[in-house]
Amino acid sequence: MKRIFMFDIDGTLTPPRLPMTKEMVKTFTGFCERNRVILVTGSDMSKVVEQVPEEIRNLVEGIYTCSGNAYTVGDNIIYENEFRPPEKLIALLEDWKNYSHYPVKTGKHLEYRDGMLNYSTVGRNCTQQEREDYEAWDNENGERAILRERILNMFPSLDCAIGGQISIDIYPKGMDKSQSYFKVKGENPDHAIIFCGDRLMPGGNDYPFFKAMGENQTSCRPLDIAVPVSSWQDTKRFLVNSEKQTRPSQPR
Repeated sequence: MKRIFMFDIDGTLTPPRLPMTKEMVKTFTGFCERNRVILVTGSDMSKVVEQVPEEIRNLVEGIYTCSGNAYTVGDNIIYENEFRPPEKLIALLEDWKNYSHYPVKTGKHLEYRDGMLNYSTVGRNCTQQEREDYEAWDNENGERAILRERILNMFPSLDCAIGGQISIDIYPKGMDKSQSYFKVKGENPDHAIIFCGDRLMPGGNDYPFFKAMGENQTSCRPLDIAVPVSSWQDTKRFLVNSEKQTRPSQPR
């Protein structure tokens, strides 16, 4: 069976907002040498460069950044989408930041990316410890989930997803990770797509990809598969096991 493997990056191939570990670099490099691999992330390319080493960026077929709103092959930018967020949305987010019960605000709360807007209450200037502290607080208080519902109710033309540890992504409906699935599947209808992500649940930024896979399944096409993971260690185990299953047995 012909296969294309697509991977989220942050929390799937790497620890959250940290570079890929040496152990994972070794395993994933070998995997990319033997398989067709495409990366798809909600982050922009500057963050991909921080997390994924150059040798792997050059090995993969391409990288969808900003949830599929930009596509890069090697050093060549193939396309970039634009998004101009409504002024009322910016005002809402500023008010939310100012009145949030979370006490730590580090700056850089809004980040404009290709085709989307990223918001963080704690701010992208936070340290790794501040990032982990906010995630723990948000897991108990559900701030990002509440803000997501507020945005969906106020702006029917927009969609919103929780990504990473500290932020949410806001974008026009359909301009999410599902567009990367439809592009790859449309160009490779005879291939099965295997996607690994750590945010496959409803509201997560991998969920649109997962949902698109389910809606696109037909009896005449290879079965696409989503693989939920919760860490880069889970992904590493999947890489090793998937190749064991397809490796031809050696004659005795």
